Amino acid sequence: MIKFFKINLIFFIIVIASTASYSNSDISDPYEKSNRNIHEFNDSIDVYLLRPVSVGYSLLPNPVEDGISNILQNSGEPINFTNYILQGEIKNALSSLMRFIINSSFGLLGAIDLADKLNLKENDTDFDKTLEKWGANEGDYLVLPFIGPRSSRHLAGSIIDIALNPLNYFLRDEGSIVRVSPTILYAVSSRSGNMETIDNLRETSIDYYSSLQSIYYQSRSSGLSESLDEQVFDDFFESLEEENNND
Repeated sequence: MIKFFKINLIFFIIVIASTASYSNSDISDPYEKSNRNIHEFNDSIDVYLLRPVSVGYSLLPNPVEDGISNILQNSGEPINFTNYILQGEIKNALSSLMRFIINSSFGLLGAIDLADKLNLKENDTDFDKTLEKWGANEGDYLVLPFIGPRSSRHLAGSIIDIALNPLNYFLRDEGSIVRVSPTILYAVSSRSGNMETIDNLRETSIDYYSSLQSIYYQSRSSGLSESLDEQVFDDFFESLEEENNND
């Protein structure tokens, strides 16, 4: 495990070092050709596999679907706590810690979000946001197989978040199917929650790749959420209308 963490840390340092020359305010997409190829691959996986599974998942009774979503969110609270500490956001860190303790102890491992009823609201962050607060540049735009859009800074942050996630250590002695099941559940749950948004975006976009790129950066700048922010989606189409009117 120590060796695994060292490898991740080395990769993280290399990625951050390679992004230093890019501005946060600009979208750097030097790998657009390969990114588009991977985007097409991911879209095929979504159309023929992820979306059908997500449709079936959406047929679950709402309490079951909500319970799974709550458990997945609760498992990420230690990551939120750690990153808020690193960001100097002590109040948010304590809120995440209390959410985790309350929901894990009395909420059936988080299936029931009791903390929300106590006015401890969900507030997600990650190591990408920590790096942003430390002044690290956004870096290049990347599209990863099966994962989708990432800036290079976000990719580096994701690696650290995976290393910090206690769920990975809890499941380390389990079979490979059990170890990857939280990731699969998260992907299916997230796709189900964004069903109409993604379908509409695919159907209405002239350039689906560019549209996803824009939505990705807008959603990252507006905050973190399992479901795409409807306001971000609305703002994106409003900006397209403005561009068309200007033309």
